[in-house]
Amino acid sequence: MFIKNVNIFLLVPSLSILLLAGILGALWIINKDQRFLLWLCSSYALVAIPLGFQSYATIEELNRYALPSGVLYLSSAWFLSMSFTERRQVPSQPQLASLIGVFTLSVLVYYSSIEPNIWARLQSFSFGAGLILLLPIKSAFKKEQPKDWINQTLLYSYIFFSIFSIIRPVLIPFFGFKNIGDFSKSIYWLVTAMSIVFFALLFTTLICSIAIREMLDQLRNERDHDSLTKILNRRSFQEAAQRRVKDKRLYPIALLAGDLDHFKYVNDTWGHGCGDQILQLVSSTLQRNIRANDLVARFGGEEFVLLLTRIDLSSAEQVAERIRFEINSDKSVLPEGSKITISFGIVPITGPSHLESALKEADELLYNAKNAGRDRVHIAGKIYPDIDLRPMQEAKN
Repeated sequence: MFIKNVNIFLLVPSLSILLLAGILGALWIINKDQRFLLWLCSSYALVAIPLGFQSYATIEELNRYALPSGVLYLSSAWFLSMSFTERRQVPSQPQLASLIGVFTLSVLVYYSSIEPNIWARLQSFSFGAGLILLLPIKSAFKKEQPKDWINQTLLYSYIFFSIFSIIRPVLIPFFGFKNIGDFSKSIYWLVTAMSIVFFALLFTTLICSIAIREMLDQLRNERDHDSLTKILNRRSFQEAAQRRVKDKRLYPIALLAGDLDHFKYVNDTWGHGCGDQILQLVSSTLQRNIRANDLVARFGGEEFVLLLTRIDLSSAEQVAERIRFEINSDKSVLPEGSKITISFGIVPITGPSHLESALKEADELLYNAKNAGRDRVHIAGKIYPDIDLRPMQEAKN
């Protein structure tokens, strides 16, 4: 390529896009689960190359390198489309995109080598690239639309950019541009380059905001949930429960403390892998038996706690008995002839200041149930005969 009258400012659009690509690439390295960042980074890197080249190219060079430039632009459009489909989790339609790409490149070859016509190339290329960008839109609208403003802005900005890519050559007559040799210095080219930079900056801002928010949500989720059972841990349960007990609309509220019976024996006999499966089984059973405003948490080891809203003690007892029955009936983990059992203690919560004392009271009732023979439910206010008065610590095993 022969560069004449080099002006570094002509490279500002392509260098700006490369900088944005670097930011996206760095974010993807931090969190490789967000593959849409990699697709968008690749799209920017590919579009920056022909954008920089065409800012300096003569008309002869534009004709000579029309095909490789077209390949890079169309590949960039495809990667941008892939970023959108990855983000929205919709089909990418690679076969249809390939057909559009091959047809568009064939037209580019014809209007660059056989019958050179830069305007025909611009129109055919813009139409092909725009169609590739629009491929996932139909599937995206079939899915539930995003409710937050960032994702909504991203969706409609992507649609606008796709349509603008198609109609941009239609604006050529409005620029009064007639000297084809001044293509890289024309207002049309300036509008093209700056529009690409504008949308690249907009997409990067939105995507980075989404990526950072999702990374923070992931960290918060890991902080708040038990890594094995995926339910709340002790600290996050107490925070969420404190908010629940302050809401008078959720009363009456019941607190259930449950503890697996003879869990140490299970680990010693069948191994900790079997114990982990049981903990996961119990957590899934507990989650099946709660409602939207209820909470379930693993307090550590084999101990679980539930907070049930808008429920009296009698109904809470029925929930506990149903859970106990489902766990007892499971035959998927332990060998034939063995069963999993769990004991419960249930207390009512009478007010916001009662949470901590309710946890202690439910724990005492739980171990009374263990002392009484295990695999049973004890409720506050009921009198139970003492069948086994062994120390509480022994009953915990």
